[in-house]
Parts: sequence; C-alpha cells; structure tokens
Amino acid sequence: MGISADELPFIFDAFHRGKAGEGVKGFGLGLAAVKVIVEAHGGKVLVDSKAGRGSTVHVVLPQSSQQNTDRP
Repeated sequence: MGISADELPFIFDAFHRGKAGEGVKGFGLGLAAVKVIVEAHGGKVLVDSKAGRGSTVHVVLPQSSQQNTDRP
C-alpha cells in the first residue's frame, strides 16, 4: 500500500502506526526493532516507498573482515 511522504520520517519510531495501519493488529514496533538491531551491527536501513504503490525496505550490513576459525 505504500507509505505517504509525510509519514516516512516517523516509520522507525516505536509505536508509530501510520494511517494505513489503522485497524490492523500490531503495536508499531517492527521497523523500530529492525533499525535498532541493524544499527547495532554497524548497518543501516533504507526505505523506498510510493504511496498507493508499495514499499521496499533495504537492510545493509557490513561484511565482516574476520573469519570464524571455529568452523570446519
């Protein structure tokens, strides 16, 4: 369904529920949690959205330069 431009700045706020989310079950914590976890790992979350068309959420994580030597 997409996210309107005026709501985009708030989509990562905990408990934010946009107009499109009215009447849909949930607490508004999903994207807030995603952002906290991804940023804790040195990454970032990007969103492309067009109201009425849809949204794409991109999670970008850094590649680890360390290799796990415990694995075979």
